Amino acid sequence: MNLSALATAKRLLIVSDFDGTLAGFSQNAYDVPTNKRSLAALEKLSQSPHTTIAILTGRHLDGLAQVAQFPAHYLLVGSHGAEEANELATLTTEQQQGLTAIGNAFSQLLIEGAFVEEKPYHRVLHAVRAKDQQLAANMLEKALTLDLPAGITLKPGRMIIEASATDATKGTWIEKKKKDFDAIVFLGDDTTDEDGFAVLNRELDLGVKVGDGETLAGHRVADLDGVADFLEELATLRTAQH
Repeated sequence: MNLSALATAKRLLIVSDFDGTLAGFSQNAYDVPTNKRSLAALEKLSQSPHTTIAILTGRHLDGLAQVAQFPAHYLLVGSHGAEEANELATLTTEQQQGLTAIGNAFSQLLIEGAFVEEKPYHRVLHAVRAKDQQLAANMLEKALTLDLPAGITLKPGRMIIEASATDATKGTWIEKKKKDFDAIVFLGDDTTDEDGFAVLNRELDLGVKVGDGETLAGHRVADLDGVADFLEELATLRTAQH
């Protein structure tokens, strides 16, 4: 990793996942602890010329707004790239019906503490609050074997199974931004972030994996404090260029 070279990019886009990257986890998804060092470093970076900050999350935008307030000049992108201000994907009747059907199927699998979250383009089976972790693992395994309605795909994540009615991914969103930036940095911790890492194939592009697990990212940090350290170093180097 050549962070010094990255900091010299003429037009730099810094993209971060939210949960597990800028914020920790909690039994209450709407009461999560954010890392203040990381947020301060992002704001410092955003003040550098030709530097743009994006929050690219699996949360829907309304859900993100309930847990964190970001500056107006940030790009806020929800539902893994399907939701951006003034650029919302439209679902067909078949896709909407498919979401309803898979949500109902998820509900039939629920155990104590588990729940189904409804998002504009997704239905998410959550196991993080489940009382019995073995039952939770069995529930998630069963979810992966469900017969899927047309147009619906499943993707496992950290204690979740997510059903999607859109083909938008973090990778498709990042790919669209390449023409506007000379370098893109993307930080994320979950399996859904691998779609983003997969498209970072230019010389200065960099994926940063948070935590353990196989990854396509070119760099890894251990935890949220590692994210803060990385962003602070990048902010220092970027500021020195201007």
